[in-house]
Amino acid sequence: MPTNTELQSELDGLKKLLRNAGLLREPRPANRQTDYIEFGSPRHAALLGLVEVKDTEREQAQKDGYTLYIGKSGRVWRLDDEIAALRHYPGIDPPKAILVVLRQKVNEIESGPPKVPEDAPPMFDPAAYTG
Repeated sequence: MPTNTELQSELDGLKKLLRNAGLLREPRPANRQTDYIEFGSPRHAALLGLVEVKDTEREQAQKDGYTLYIGKSGRVWRLDDEIAALRHYPGIDPPKAILVVLRQKVNEIESGPPKVPEDAPPMFDPAAYTG
């Protein structure tokens, strides 16, 4: 009869073979969601195409011709790409279109995460299903 050490060694060898063949995935660590973007975070701002303008950068941003918007939080924002905003509002005056898009995005980032209804089902976690 094999010992526990021998069985563990054999099991480790089998796991290594399966992993090398691409047939074994390591379980994801609990509570590790690398794809989650927290509301109001710098990653959220980047996703929306927003750039926060610090007080020391404000004058330079205005000289460069960026439209600036002060949100309800007092933070100053600009769009990363103002030309992209014009594609959504082709019939509107460009400065007004840029301001509309900038205001929408700043309101989104400063509004906080949406409220989850109490009767909402749990979120789907694809890592829990390996079949």
